[in-house]
Amino acid sequence: MSGLKRVLDRLGLKQTDFARLLDVSPRTVSLWATGEVTLPGPVKAYLRMLQFADESRRTLEFARLVAKSPAVHDGLYSLRYGPPGVPLNPGEKGDGIALLKAGRIVGSDAGGGKFEGSYRFDSARQTYHFRVWLRVPPEGQLMTGLETGQAGALVEVVADLDRPDPFATTVAHVEGRPLNLTLTYLGPLPG
Repeated sequence: MSGLKRVLDRLGLKQTDFARLLDVSPRTVSLWATGEVTLPGPVKAYLRMLQFADESRRTLEFARLVAKSPAVHDGLYSLRYGPPGVPLNPGEKGDGIALLKAGRIVGSDAGGGKFEGSYRFDSARQTYHFRVWLRVPPEGQLMTGLETGQAGALVEVVADLDRPDPFATTVAHVEGRPLNLTLTYLGPLPG
């Protein structure tokens, strides 16, 4: 293991986080870590500062990572979802619309379901974690096969996505069952 990798491990930093702190590409940090490119003097000095600084100073430095986390655009998004292995075609039952703003999400789907929930950036995984509660109307049936009966249902949907710029695809989990999901940015909120 290279000296840079050891120092980053001791600091609890991933190479991608270190790249973001320095505003360089992850590839640059990778080249430094493998020794293919010599670590520049100012970077060595910054690493020493991180190693020997007190905890409060390190905390201030690492807080810059949160401030630099890539933002999800507030705005309108289309949803397309369906069972794994089935193509997602426009205009079918698996379509919906969502409004995302400041960590909150609300929307509805073509089957009459309405949902609301929240999302946050997970800096460890570099993804967005979505947690939504979907209210399914009476006699509704989810694409996962779950039938709601006369009372309808309130079901939990969780997903981890890359930043939808302009779209992201993932496998969401509806009450623990997988469902393919694509979220596409349509545009900003009016006004």
